Amino acid sequence: MTVKFDLINNILNLTPDSELAKTRAERPVSTENTQAAFEAIFSVPSQILPLNVKYYFALSVAKITGSVLLAKYYAELLSSQSIVEITPDITLAEKYLRVLTSNPNQADYALTQQFIQQGWSESDIILLAQLITFVTYQSRLVAGLELLVGQNPNSDNKAVQHFPITAGNWNHATTTQLGQPSPTAFTQLQLGWESWLSARDVNSLSDDETQTLKKHGQLNSEYFLLLAHQSEILALRTQIDRGIFYTSGGLPRWEREFAAAAVSKVNGCIYCASVHARKASQYAKEHLVDVEKLLATPAGSVLAEGYEPRLLATVSLVASLSATPIQASVEQIEQLRSLGLTELELLDLIQSSAFFSWANRLMLTLGEPFELPENKE
Repeated sequence: MTVKFDLINNILNLTPDSELAKTRAERPVSTENTQAAFEAIFSVPSQILPLNVKYYFALSVAKITGSVLLAKYYAELLSSQSIVEITPDITLAEKYLRVLTSNPNQADYALTQQFIQQGWSESDIILLAQLITFVTYQSRLVAGLELLVGQNPNSDNKAVQHFPITAGNWNHATTTQLGQPSPTAFTQLQLGWESWLSARDVNSLSDDETQTLKKHGQLNSEYFLLLAHQSEILALRTQIDRGIFYTSGGLPRWEREFAAAAVSKVNGCIYCASVHARKASQYAKEHLVDVEKLLATPAGSVLAEGYEPRLLATVSLVASLSATPIQASVEQIEQLRSLGLTELELLDLIQSSAFFSWANRLMLTLGEPFELPENKE
């Protein structure tokens, strides 16, 4: 029997019969599509983003995020490629990369418009955004799995200081680029989202693309029609999402949604926090107070405070894994194990957290949320 190559297992030296590889195999949709997304992103042809440039950017993201293992892997890939020439396109993309990776809540309309002014197509901008944000997800997935096998991902990086993670800032004008009212506080109410770039026209989609978007209820979403500029990556990303959040067993669904909302608080993403706080409340109405407490945590205040022990340990790990550079530690995993979480539950928690490092960054740097009229009634 031929064993398929899996990047994550490979760089962690996980053999197919290892306990962690077996646990990952219990989540085949997310595991297999994470590998497929990696292969797709690095194989999509682009004159402005050739393979050497993609590896160059992936290495930068891994370094900033703090994943030593992933940085080593991309450095090896880059070493086999031609030297990257620093052009105006590379300089602009590096500026965008630094914002996306370190401070996604500081992105703005003007930054994305610089790409248009410089002659980039929406397809190439979305490819760049997916590349950067995928590696932020990949970094946190690798780091989380390192913790599960008892290794601290930043143990050899003396510059990393561990401290309680605080809620991120939400700095925004009172209206959006198109003049709609902006949300100024985290909420469970439904919000709209507008793109800073041109989304695809529904009539331009192929039959397969239309069916894929329709299948997951995304055909009327400006956000997904924007990401459809790279439809294969979008389809794989959607499958990863489904494989992480829509699976039976393991971590209760409400805790996965709560984790997504907690990551969104770290990154200052009001839109994602509203969606997943609302879902957490729907799945566990008895935890409505906890959800509201999370949303109400002011910017600059420690997130992991004032919860019962299991939820406190959960928020602590999720927030630390979401920080840039990554702050999570083996001790946080051991605390959750002592509170009864199984390896599958821990994997679900890590994957839920890691995925929203990807999701938040796309939402924050490609457009902005707005208040729906019914919220004012």
